[in-house]
Amino acid sequence: MITNADVEQKLAQRIAELLREVRILRPGYQCEVHLHRGNRKKRRGAGFEDNWDPDTDSIRIVCSPMEEEIEAATSKLVAPSQTANLAPAADRLSDLILALDRAERRPGYQFVSLKWFRDTALTHEGFPWAMDEFARDYVLREGIDRRWILTSKVANPRPPQYPVTAIRLNRQMPDVNAVLGSRTASLPDFRPVSIRGEPLSATVLRDRR
Repeated sequence: MITNADVEQKLAQRIAELLREVRILRPGYQCEVHLHRGNRKKRRGAGFEDNWDPDTDSIRIVCSPMEEEIEAATSKLVAPSQTANLAPAADRLSDLILALDRAERRPGYQFVSLKWFRDTALTHEGFPWAMDEFARDYVLREGIDRRWILTSKVANPRPPQYPVTAIRLNRQMPDVNAVLGSRTASLPDFRPVSIRGEPLSATVLRDRR
């Protein structure tokens, strides 16, 4: 199934190339494409062919400043033919969530750098789509747009004068928990531990007399 997100991705890439040719899209800016119905964005995970209506729907193009790390990744866009056989958007997002969960669980690390995660962690996960620079950038931005992934600036432990963009999972989102499963959706089962002696309630009542 081709989703709205898939169509937006392909349109953004093609339109960005055209806008750069005519010098509308300047360095440091990115092209974003959003499908709308009326004044509302269409759900990105929905199928495109079943609900696209040229009479009521529209395509909106936005040029916005890039994050420094995102700009570095998109400075060399791949050809459209190289991204034609990517996994479905839902699968890519699930891969992304699971990979970031693993990165956050690394012992001894207080945060996950966006640049390290995008350029190193994802490429070592073995996801076929993650071998594509443009795809890694696009899927990350989609996760951020959906608020599944939160960003923040943290002090760089090496050159402190240059803050690092850190990312983390928004574990309050039901969709994130659905991907991760019961590991984050609920707390571990509580198992009471037996203690010798009288019940604590009996001790408290006796002390009140």
